[in-house]
Amino acid sequence: MTYSGGFVNINYKVFRELAREKKALINNYDNDSKIKLWQDVNDLKATRPPVHINQVPWSEFPLVDEIVTDIEDKFMWGIEFKLRRDIYEMKHFPADMVYFNKIECPPVVYDSDFMLDNNVDIIRSGQINSQHFTPVLNDMEDVEKIREATVEYDKEATAKRLDLFEDIFGGICDVELTGKKGHWFTPWDYLISRTGVTEAMIDLIERPDFVNAYVSRFVDVSIKRLERYVELGLWASNNNDTIVGSGGYGYASILDKAPSPNVGVGLDQLWGCGNSQIFSEVSPDMHWEFSLKHEMRWLKHFKLNYYGCCEQLHHKIDILSRIPGLRKISMSPWANLDVARESIDGRYVMSIKPTPATVAMQPFDEEVIRAEINNQLDKTAGNPTEFILKDISTVKGEPERIDMWSRVVSEEIDKRFS
Repeated sequence: MTYSGGFVNINYKVFRELAREKKALINNYDNDSKIKLWQDVNDLKATRPPVHINQVPWSEFPLVDEIVTDIEDKFMWGIEFKLRRDIYEMKHFPADMVYFNKIECPPVVYDSDFMLDNNVDIIRSGQINSQHFTPVLNDMEDVEKIREATVEYDKEATAKRLDLFEDIFGGICDVELTGKKGHWFTPWDYLISRTGVTEAMIDLIERPDFVNAYVSRFVDVSIKRLERYVELGLWASNNNDTIVGSGGYGYASILDKAPSPNVGVGLDQLWGCGNSQIFSEVSPDMHWEFSLKHEMRWLKHFKLNYYGCCEQLHHKIDILSRIPGLRKISMSPWANLDVARESIDGRYVMSIKPTPATVAMQPFDEEVIRAEINNQLDKTAGNPTEFILKDISTVKGEPERIDMWSRVVSEEIDKRFS
């Protein structure tokens, strides 16, 4: 059977076969022990650190039959690809990831974003693209160009999508209408592509009022968008197998169990997140002045918060501790873990980001990975910790490198916590 009402040539058979394969794998998969690891660490227990792997360069896996897909419709391609990805991960590098026999059906939402286009030149080079931004935020008059987003919920189209999902997957797995589980809130990721990198750094010194104006404006419209999703009942719980911030899953006993976890969830039942990656080399005082004091207006809406991504934060724990409900702090490959560990002292989860360069080494060397992980285990001993391998730009065309990384890291962690 195929469906073409708004979608293109959707073959039910392919989806159903994939769903059955995933279901069979899940029947022999130990979710419970993995969920306990994530909840323990999020509850600030210094138990065995869980491991998560994401942002994999799937385009380097063209010869792996499990992830070949040729569907034309972009939305349904994403559904098929996630099924294939989950199956591949469970077979090859499950680490401490969690998988359920369900299909989440997102509502049909029209979101205009903030309606300020950037002017970018992209230089493509294999898996990595370089970008040069020509500023479109140049002076105070441009600040109002950051306009409020228009967000509309199409209930009729959502009902049709849900019916399609039930037709395809009914009888094999649960189909759940699931709203928004969080926004990737990071003002400077957005703004730096409108101001230019060099220009923004100079303006921190020469035009501080201008910088504060456009950051404040961005946060204003972001909160309006946040409230619109509340009004439409589109928030879903992330106290589950949802990645929060740039870290791992959101299981946490402090978060209430929502009566209807997939729609209409209150913000006080959710994790929020923030970061300011471009501020890695900016002082703590300037980080507070031009980023965090503004981000706080967003972060205060949530029960728990994750902060950080690729920026160094080991020397900024004092200002981060002002964040309401702060629970996790990203420790990028460039973080000084000795300094961070002393400042954190068990108050927050250290979300360790091992360097993804180890899966791109020539030749691949397991001992380098063992040394890095053991060094990180030494420096985080006694503190709640998680390990997140992400930002993997390349595996040199050898997908099995991630399998080996997962095995080696799990072995070293198990030696410490067996």
